[in-house]
Amino acid sequence: MNLATATQEDLRLLAAQGAASLEGASARELLQWTEDTFGSDYIVASNMQDGVLVHLAAQIHPGVDVLFLDTGYHFAETIGTRDAVEQVYGVNVINARAEASVAEQDAAEGKDLSAREPNRRCALRKGAPLKNTLA
Repeated sequence: MNLATATQEDLRLLAAQGAASLEGASARELLQWTEDTFGSDYIVASNMQDGVLVHLAAQIHPGVDVLFLDTGYHFAETIGTRDAVEQVYGVNVINARAEASVAEQDAAEGKDLSAREPNRRCALRKGAPLKNTLA
């Protein structure tokens, strides 16, 4: 299916058909369906908690795009895992990042934005980067 020309109705129908035919499917089967349905026109999202999904996706589609939402607040170990996953599995990690660094955001918005305006912080550090990266 060409996502660029698909209508909302086309996508609803595809989702319904996929849900019906994939009920009880394994992660590998879901990823294979994705590959068969969309070719290389998809992205796998990962928070790098573990590499299982990325490992399976890379077996189905070597060099698959993997989305990582880099909020600027991750532990160094998470960033290290992201970098290792990219090297070990040969995937293409796409980092969705806010336009402003954490320090720049603190200077513009004040410290502890998440305590004062959690929705604003999420919009700046998650919503906008995802929108900009996936546009």
